[in-house]
Amino acid sequence: MKHYISIIILAIFLFSCNGHSKHWETLSQVESYIEEKPDSALVTLEQIDLSELSGKEEKAKHALLYSMALDKNFVDKTDFEVLQPAIDYYEDNGSATDKLRTYYYQGRIYQNAGNDALAMESFVKALSEGVESDDVLTQARIYFAQSKIYYSLYEWDNFIEANKKAAACFQEAGVSNSYTNCIIRIINGYTLKEDSENALQYIDECKRQLGTMSVNRLTDFYSSYLTYLIKNGSKQEVDSTINEYLNAVPVTRIDWLTISNAYIQIEQFDNALDAVSHYNENPDVTENLKYQALISEIYEHLGRYQEALDAYHKYMLASDSLDYAVIRQDTKFVEERHNLELQTLKEKESKMGVILCSALFIAILLAIIVFIRYRLKVNRMEKAIAEQETEKYRLLYLQMEEERDNLTNLLAQSDELAPDVKTAVGKRLELLNKFFTAFITNNSDIDRTASKEMEDLLANKDTFMVSTKLAFAGSHPKFIKYLEERGLTDWEISYCCLYALGLKGKEVGSYIKMRSHYNNSSEVREKLGINEHDTNLGIYIRKLLKSFE
Repeated sequence: MKHYISIIILAIFLFSCNGHSKHWETLSQVESYIEEKPDSALVTLEQIDLSELSGKEEKAKHALLYSMALDKNFVDKTDFEVLQPAIDYYEDNGSATDKLRTYYYQGRIYQNAGNDALAMESFVKALSEGVESDDVLTQARIYFAQSKIYYSLYEWDNFIEANKKAAACFQEAGVSNSYTNCIIRIINGYTLKEDSENALQYIDECKRQLGTMSVNRLTDFYSSYLTYLIKNGSKQEVDSTINEYLNAVPVTRIDWLTISNAYIQIEQFDNALDAVSHYNENPDVTENLKYQALISEIYEHLGRYQEALDAYHKYMLASDSLDYAVIRQDTKFVEERHNLELQTLKEKESKMGVILCSALFIAILLAIIVFIRYRLKVNRMEKAIAEQETEKYRLLYLQMEEERDNLTNLLAQSDELAPDVKTAVGKRLELLNKFFTAFITNNSDIDRTASKEMEDLLANKDTFMVSTKLAFAGSHPKFIKYLEERGLTDWEISYCCLYALGLKGKEVGSYIKMRSHYNNSSEVREKLGINEHDTNLGIYIRKLLKSFE
C-alpha cells in the first residue's frame, strides 16, 4: 500500500513540474487581445516575473508575445535578448503559426539592426515553416517587410510583387488601411518602372476608396498620384490634383516637397518656393537632400543665383552622408576594370610572368587608391557622426532636465490629482531623479554609457503614457469610458491623459515626436467634435475631466 502511495505522490510531483505556471492563462489572454490592445499587452507582459515561468514552452510563449508587443508599440529591438527563448524552442517544436511569427520577428530584429540579408533569410524561412498557418495577418507583414528590402535594392519587380501579396493578405484579414497602403506602394513601383498603364490601374483602385481613407493614406495617395502625373500627366492635371490634395488633407499632414516639385514641373516657381518653405528638416537624410535640391532649382528659376549656389553647396554636403553607397559602387567598378585590363593583358602578352606581374601591380595600385579614398570618406563621416551624436545627446539631456522640472512643478502645484495618477507621475519623476543623481555623482561629460541610459529613459516615455492612462482608468473611469465611446484609440486616450495631468501642449509634445503631436491633436479634436480654433485642447480636456467628478 505504501508503495502505491509513493508512486501516486511521485506522479503528482512530476506532473506539477512539467505543467504550466499560474501565468499560462495570462499569456493565453494576452495572445487573444495583443492585436487590438498592444499597449495593454505590453504592460501585462512586463509585470510577469520571468523566474516564475515554468518550462521552455512557457518561456518561449512569453518571449514571442513580448517581442510582438514591443514591435507593435514601436519599440525596435536590435538584439535577441527577448526573442531567443522562442527561437530556441520553436525551431523544433510548436505550431506552424508559432514558427511563422518567431521567424518573422527574428527578421524584424535583423532589419532593425540593418542586416537586410539575414532579415530576408528569416522572412523566407518564416513563410516556409509557417506554410500551413492560418495567420494571414503575419503573412501580410512578412511580404510587406520583404518589399521594403526590395525597395532599398531598387528591385522594382520584386517590390511590386511583394506588395501585391501583402495587399491580398491584408484584404483577407480585413485590414483596409494597410491594404490601401500596399496599393499605393504598387503605384510607386510602377511609376518608378515607368509603367504608366499598370500604375493608372491601381490609381483608379485607390480613387474608389478615397471616401474611406485615413488622413495618412490620403497623404500617401496624393503624393504618389502627383509623382505619377509629373511624369505622365498634363500641366492642367497636375494643377488640379495639387488643389485636390490641399483641400483634402490638413496642412500639417501635407507632403510639401512633392507639392513643391509639382509646382516646379508646371512652372509655378513662386508657389513652389511657398510650398517648400513649409518643410521642416527631419532626421531622414534622403528627404533633406531632396529639399536642398528642390530649393536650389527654385532659386535658379527665380534668378536668385547666390541663394541657388548656397543651397547647392548644402546639397553637396548632405550628399556626403550617402557616400558609403558610392564607395561600394566604386569598388565594384575598380574590380570590373581590373578584370578587363587583365583580360586585355592575356590577349596581348604571351608570357605568363608578365601577365601575373602586371595584374598584381594593377590590383595593388587599385587597392591602395580605393583604400585611401575609402579612409578619407569614412574619417569625414565618422567625424560628422560623432559631432551629431554629441549634439544629439546634449539636447536629450536638456530635454530630460525640462521634463523633470515640469513634473516636479506639476506635483507641487496640483492638489487635485487622484492618488493613482500622482503615483504614476511620481514613478516617472523618480526615474529621472535617479539618472541625474548618478550622472552628477560621476562628474563627467556625456559619455557613451550615459547616452545609452538617456535613450532608454526617454524610451520609457511610452510606458509612462500607458501607466498614466491606466491610473486614470482607475480613478476616473467615466472620463476614460467617454473617450472610448468617442472612438479614441488607446494611444490617443493616453495622449489626452497627459493634458488631464495639467501638462501644456509643448510638454505633451515632448513625450512624442512633434509631428506626431500635431497629428494626434488634429485627430483627437475631430473625434471630440472640437473645431481647430474653438478652444485650447488642454483646457477642454481638463474641463471634461472635472465634469465627470
